[in-house]
Amino acid sequence: MKRLYFAFTLTVVASLLLTACGGLAALTRSTVQPTPTSLLAYAAQLPAGTAAPIVVQRTPERGEELPLDGTIELVFDRAMDQATVEAAFSISPKVKGSFQWPDERTLRFQPAQALARATRYEVELGTGARDTDGLPLADAYRFHFTTVGYLEVTQVIPAPDSQDVEADSTITVMFNRPVVPLTTLEQQEDLPQPVVFDPPVVGSGEWLNTSIYIFTPDGPLAGGTRYTARVKAGLTDTTGGLLEEDYRWSFSTQPPSVVWTTPDDGATLVAPTTEIRVTFNQPVDCRSAEDAFSLKARGLIGREVKGTFECLTETLLFKPDEMLAFDKTYQGRVARGVKSATGGEGMHQDYRWQFTTVPLPRIVGTDPRDGEKAADPYTAFEITFNAPIDPATVMPNLTMSPPLSPTAVYTRFRTWDNTFVLDFGAQPSTDYEVHIGPDIADPYGNKTGQEMTVRFRTSPLAPMVRLRVPDQVGTYNADDPARLFAEYRNTSRLDFKLYRLELDDFFRVRQDWWDFSPPESGLVRQWSMPVEAPLNETGYVPIELVEGGGRLSPGLYLLDVDSPDIERSRWGYRHLLVVSRINLTLKVASDEMLVWATELATGRPVSGLKLKARDEKGVSF
Repeated sequence: MKRLYFAFTLTVVASLLLTACGGLAALTRSTVQPTPTSLLAYAAQLPAGTAAPIVVQRTPERGEELPLDGTIELVFDRAMDQATVEAAFSISPKVKGSFQWPDERTLRFQPAQALARATRYEVELGTGARDTDGLPLADAYRFHFTTVGYLEVTQVIPAPDSQDVEADSTITVMFNRPVVPLTTLEQQEDLPQPVVFDPPVVGSGEWLNTSIYIFTPDGPLAGGTRYTARVKAGLTDTTGGLLEEDYRWSFSTQPPSVVWTTPDDGATLVAPTTEIRVTFNQPVDCRSAEDAFSLKARGLIGREVKGTFECLTETLLFKPDEMLAFDKTYQGRVARGVKSATGGEGMHQDYRWQFTTVPLPRIVGTDPRDGEKAADPYTAFEITFNAPIDPATVMPNLTMSPPLSPTAVYTRFRTWDNTFVLDFGAQPSTDYEVHIGPDIADPYGNKTGQEMTVRFRTSPLAPMVRLRVPDQVGTYNADDPARLFAEYRNTSRLDFKLYRLELDDFFRVRQDWWDFSPPESGLVRQWSMPVEAPLNETGYVPIELVEGGGRLSPGLYLLDVDSPDIERSRWGYRHLLVVSRINLTLKVASDEMLVWATELATGRPVSGLKLKARDEKGVSF
């Protein structure tokens, strides 16, 4: 089928190509397609006197600007009568000048003085212009052009009147025309530096390309300062365009402001030994930042904290002389007026924030809790504190009954919720007693002073039953006794149902394993089996599918197993049986299948079988 489809595709594509080629051939036959010939060459081939003379080329060309000292040039298709051409030539606005003839077909008009800048001129060659045979132009020849205009600034960054410009910004100027030629980096020093600033800014500029200039200050701009930048008039571009007037614009830089604090606003469980860090949006004047900083305990009589400062460009570090108090809220403040390291206006508004230090350590809970009767069989023991503690002080203050095994103990401290976790190898259905001593301490030596005993019992393992089969579907010899095995735990009875399935039901259960309900008409046998095993231990039992240990006749079967002690989960509790005396081995290709059929009992080949193949959904192919 794939080969047929491929051949059909090739046929369709080939037909389309042939049709397209035929269409092109027909078009070629019905339409004249002359070989392209340049206009000048074509004009040179015309016999003299067969047509009116024409202009075949001009300077400036359409859309081209003419330099102020430029010339106007007309090229004809033949030799012209110079006197009649010059007499028929006119330009508006009127321009005085002289004519030149580099050859008998080319007229050149040279203005006597520079043309006006950014001006539109209209040129006309009247019908009085004749060739050397006396033939005039068929129509007047007219065109217009514009002289080179003014150089203009098209965009600046920061934009005019920008506010809160970052202090480390660069200044970019974009022009409407190329100002400098393409050069190497080494030649940048010879290029114009067109921008000046008020107040002055020390830095260097470079041309990103021929029309974009970038100025980079040597250091941050002064904060809270209004700068005026100026591109001086007289700057020229590579085409002769002129910047007629100064271009000016202004922008204002950001004043200093606080962007981050450590501890941050609202922080809790802050270490009493912490250092306070204030980060600004730019390098600041250290003296003004230190004078503006204050830290005091919250309350009516909260005293100001004394300490020392360290200033690191945009960061102010405050180190208290003494450890902060426990479980205390502190308020930080940076008063307005902090100045940039390079001057300018100070910070506009006060910045305030607060944080709370850690309390003295206390145990706030355990898991399992005291008196719990059904803890997870393999639970860990967790102690949660109200603040960070020194994990090394926990185990010396903890004893457990039954005693801990050193090889089964693993501990860790969860910093996100201040919980000490003890994995001790818990066992199901076991009573435990944990004694916690009073000397568990925080990193600063403060002890909990709490002594407590926690008693709990783990629950037994959940009841379980499972068929000891390798997969959902198994193949079984019809000549052998029909026997499987089951494993179970913490249950006293197993319930079985054995169904015989039609072929369609076999595929339905494969596709809907969880919810398929076999028809009751197919029920072969239903029975129960009492079982026993020690608590929490797994037992194994053989299952005779045929009462008395007999054989199942060849066919398809479904075995369900259940127990009154478990919550049914069908995965693992049912099994499909393919009972047969014949084993089939398949080798499958994309469009064919090879089958070996042998007897399960003897291994001898089987002949004369009628085979029908289906896919995983039960569809025949």
